[in-house]
Amino acid sequence: MQTSITQAIGKRQLGYCLCVLLSAWCGPVSAEGSAPDPALEQFKIAWDAARQGDHDTFRQIKGSLQDYILFPYLQYEDYRNRRSSVPVDEMVAFLTNHRDWAFEPGLRIAWLRSLARKGRWADLLANSRGVTDTALRCQRARGRIILGKTDGLLSEAQSLWAVGKSQPDECDPVFAWLVSSGGVTESLAWERIRLAMEANKRSLVMYLARYVPEDQRRWLESWNQYRRAGYARLEQARRWPDNEITRMILTTSLQRLARKDATRAAAKFAKLEGHFSWEEATKIAVLRDIALYSAVALEDDTPLHMSRVPAVHRDSQLLEWWARFLLSRQDWPALAEVIAQMPGEISNDDRWRYWLAQAELRSGQVKPPSELLQELAGKANYYGFLAADEMGLDYNICPLQPDIKDAEIDRIAGLAGFQHGLELRRAGLHNWAIREWSLAAARLPAADLKIAAALAHREGWYDRAIFALGNSGDLRFYEWRFPLAWETEIKREATANDLDPAWVYGTIRSESAMVETAQSSANAMGLMQITPATGKRVARRHGLAWRGSRQLKTVAGNLPIGTAYMRDLLQDYDDNPVLVSGSYNAGPNAVSRWLDSRPAGEAAIWVETLPYFETRDYIPRVLAFTTLYDWRLDGTVKRISGRMPHIESGKISVTGFADVVCRSQLQTATMGK
Repeated sequence: MQTSITQAIGKRQLGYCLCVLLSAWCGPVSAEGSAPDPALEQFKIAWDAARQGDHDTFRQIKGSLQDYILFPYLQYEDYRNRRSSVPVDEMVAFLTNHRDWAFEPGLRIAWLRSLARKGRWADLLANSRGVTDTALRCQRARGRIILGKTDGLLSEAQSLWAVGKSQPDECDPVFAWLVSSGGVTESLAWERIRLAMEANKRSLVMYLARYVPEDQRRWLESWNQYRRAGYARLEQARRWPDNEITRMILTTSLQRLARKDATRAAAKFAKLEGHFSWEEATKIAVLRDIALYSAVALEDDTPLHMSRVPAVHRDSQLLEWWARFLLSRQDWPALAEVIAQMPGEISNDDRWRYWLAQAELRSGQVKPPSELLQELAGKANYYGFLAADEMGLDYNICPLQPDIKDAEIDRIAGLAGFQHGLELRRAGLHNWAIREWSLAAARLPAADLKIAAALAHREGWYDRAIFALGNSGDLRFYEWRFPLAWETEIKREATANDLDPAWVYGTIRSESAMVETAQSSANAMGLMQITPATGKRVARRHGLAWRGSRQLKTVAGNLPIGTAYMRDLLQDYDDNPVLVSGSYNAGPNAVSRWLDSRPAGEAAIWVETLPYFETRDYIPRVLAFTTLYDWRLDGTVKRISGRMPHIESGKISVTGFADVVCRSQLQTATMGK
């Protein structure tokens, strides 16, 4: 069911006066000290009434706000509740007239689903052309079956059926029709089995066995036995006949095994290879996966596996992981050769330009000073700061001062989508506000995005300014991209936990982009993205107030717990910020595995060889953002290398502080948004 807009806001106090007195609505007023907008306050009361099921009060207030800018949201809530009984023409007209509003897609889907539940198939078919929602596609197909409009339906039903996962229950009637119509052919059944195997959906694979000839099912039964034993006896399949189906099963099995143990997969493939007439592309795909996952695991046989993949089939991902393997071994000449094989869009990235410079210097191919490092040192990002440290240079940060006229900001503020977003924010409906703003920003030409950022900055909406500038490419508006929001609170909690405030800021900026009410798909909440389980545990350990998970979406409730958690991690990891950030992002279990399996020594090498791309990018981002916040707070910054002790030894290669200068107006700013 479509989420009610009233479910998107926090619990409100009953009654208008109490609501105002306790400032329950957390959206800012339009002007400091200005009187509340009566229409806005009535709008809030209407949502309270709807949330509490007081439909009489809701409808009474709704009728008085027809000229209010957010009146369509009242209509949305009304139509959402009555969607099963609203006349078709009325609903279609409302959706058509509000196609640019954020609520339109969700309301349309909810309405179409209600038509299906009511068995109103003709209305559903007339209004659901082009739907992409899987359940609705199936309901639309079912409607066509019921109404006898099945011309051309077979291919649609087959495309819905042939996927590597179980489909929604709404698809069952369609699939029953497909089977009875002879649409599940032997080749289609094997195609879906292949997809299910690749997705590691064992139960689905065995369910699908019913759709293949009985004499072929034994291969699936054998496959299931091999899979359950971790493919330990996969080489026994060399007794199988050589045909397209057996080769497909073995190819998928070898690729699944390679993910867990590339060396064993290579050994199994060597025993099977001569018994099957593999197509060249299939053979290369298996060898490519063996080489890739061998490199990810930093296995000693990686060079051998790489050599078996023809050079023309070494894609960017494979080359990057080959480079990381060589970096872990500090094979600098070979590393330089592999980076040279990367496509230009990869090798020209600052990541690989930095490591190429290191490879050239450490292999003796280039004598210091390195021109490449000199060039990188002019950039205000992780690799630029590392390069500057190595060369003993000041940090080159060249901020741009915003010069955007008020008239331009007012022009953007006058656009409907931004008006909707700002008013929803004042109403405390943050999720809807972000959706409206994002839709409006997506319609702007790139040149206007920095003006949208100026509007967001004027409104104190930090994350919208950050994202607008990130999408615009105007990355040197540092004052807006790295705002000193909640400076008093952050410094207080950092000091209480003996943390560098710049590091706390860098973590917050990386975790939530300064969104106080942020909530991730993993249920991490607030500025520092703390899960309720972690929050409760940390609060108990440190004697901090714990009033439930909702406090994590407030500055006052989030910062004490988040900073205490950072202090705990510092103690666990011997004051190594690199390991702390890794654990903060991926969890302590992952860091423990990496400490056992990745090369000890230089922190930058350890980070670059991490198997999780998110953490591999997260740690450098936190370090770069910390450096920029250090500059924003104090002007002089601690060198980034000083925040990167060697793994295990704790040795710090470069210490001290760097002055900040602006040597070039051609500087590239820091990574990310």
